[in-house]
Amino acid sequence: MPVNKSAFRRYKVIDQLLRNKMRKYPTMNEIIEECREKLVVDVAVDTIQKDIAQMRMSPPDGFDAPILYNRSKGGYEYTDPDYSLSGISLSDLDIDAIKESIDVIQSIGGSRMSEKFNSAMEKILSTVLEEFPGGKNKLPFLQTMNPPKSRGFEHFDLFYTACRSKIPVSFVHYSYNKNTFSAITLHPFLIKEFENKWYILGYSEKHKEVRTFGMDRVFDPFQLKKPFIAVDRTELDSLAKDYYGVFPIPNKKKQRIKLRVSALATNYFQAYPLHESQHIKKQPDGYSYIRFELIPTIELTRLFLSHGRHVEIMEPKWLITFTENLR
Repeated sequence: MPVNKSAFRRYKVIDQLLRNKMRKYPTMNEIIEECREKLVVDVAVDTIQKDIAQMRMSPPDGFDAPILYNRSKGGYEYTDPDYSLSGISLSDLDIDAIKESIDVIQSIGGSRMSEKFNSAMEKILSTVLEEFPGGKNKLPFLQTMNPPKSRGFEHFDLFYTACRSKIPVSFVHYSYNKNTFSAITLHPFLIKEFENKWYILGYSEKHKEVRTFGMDRVFDPFQLKKPFIAVDRTELDSLAKDYYGVFPIPNKKKQRIKLRVSALATNYFQAYPLHESQHIKKQPDGYSYIRFELIPTIELTRLFLSHGRHVEIMEPKWLITFTENLR
């Protein structure tokens, strides 16, 4: 017999009271009062009696809850101290950890999540607030940047499914540089977020190579029923690990990049490493030499330029010329 939502909410209140080590053997009146306070509904004695009887029943009709009325204590108890309605008994430390994790998720916000994931998180958060009330009244201890959703993010679920299930996608792409629209058939394999912007990577049939497309420039995407063109795994790993940014400089492979950096900028690179390959060697004059093993990208060169005179590119030589042309 299916359990309705109102009844299950009462079951959870009863379960919480019976598992409360600081307030053992709740009476019928205490259970009714707790239901009224937490659920904001009027509850009768016979309703709670039926709920307890239902909880005692074996699955699928009930939860096989070992509830017993202790006459000597004048209240109800679980004969099995480890029993929990959810099947998982949480300690006070566990509950505190859950609350802290929920605080972090709430502070990050939903704008970086897909609609499907955001909806699931809303359900979890509402359940936690019901299970562990009082969290809404606390002052926040963590604040993060919560940018508005960018254009194209509404396609996240479609591209996520396409990447996971290896489904080609057709869409119209707008080029900011050329001010033109073009039809693209993409075999996507990676969604990437960089500086609060979202990109889709895949093999483009039009360009005959792996390309990156900003989701803000994607219009009318739909999945295709045709064979999927897979990309070599080593290339996928490199694309995922050896980039800073999303747009690689054409025809440039992973290579050593060496910088001469002022003491001030060195502090920045120490606090916010660009890549796991980053290596800093400090010099007696206060400057440092920093090297990386990276695929050069447009975003990387722009970062170097943003530091002005504090960052000087030493090698490769072609990157010095390339960066100068961007000034």
